[in-house]
Amino acid sequence: DKSRAWKETRELVHEHRGSLTIGLVLMVINRLSGVVLPFTSKYLVDDIIQKHRVDMLMPLAAIAAVATIVQGATSFALAQVVSIAAQRAITEMRKRVQAHVLRLPISYFDSTKTGVLISRIMTDAEGVRNLVGTGLIQLIGSILTALISVTILFYINWKLTSATVVALVALAVAVADGARRPVDGPR
Repeated sequence: DKSRAWKETRELVHEHRGSLTIGLVLMVINRLSGVVLPFTSKYLVDDIIQKHRVDMLMPLAAIAAVATIVQGATSFALAQVVSIAAQRAITEMRKRVQAHVLRLPISYFDSTKTGVLISRIMTDAEGVRNLVGTGLIQLIGSILTALISVTILFYINWKLTSATVVALVALAVAVADGARRPVDGPR
């Protein structure tokens, strides 16, 4: 039942909102620091190499180094915060599933194989990792990176970016349409 699944999802996210908030903040810092390095190449080529501004090389290298260190540190911290929250959520979910299984009637155990029960208890809770763990954070991070990248591309050349976006949307529509159509067998 979808409404029950959404309710449990909201409860799970609400229960771990502190860790998810810290993870989201770290992810934003990580993605913004990841955009710094491509910008430094523009200044390297345009200002340092073409205009022979060697005095700008050390500050630019320092900015790139700091951005790389920040990106590495936030990646590590993000992995730690999110993995701990995910492991906690998985443990709680396993406890709930096991408590539910223990309340089932004996006839259920007679008709179900032990391996199936153990598998369900252990693997069903693993799906929580994608919600509270890295899955949700990576999804939001990817969307944020795409938005930042498209914004930068529009700033650089809005005509070329518009043409590319139109082509990508047309391709996505064609692929979605092709996926919906039934495949004919060999003739």
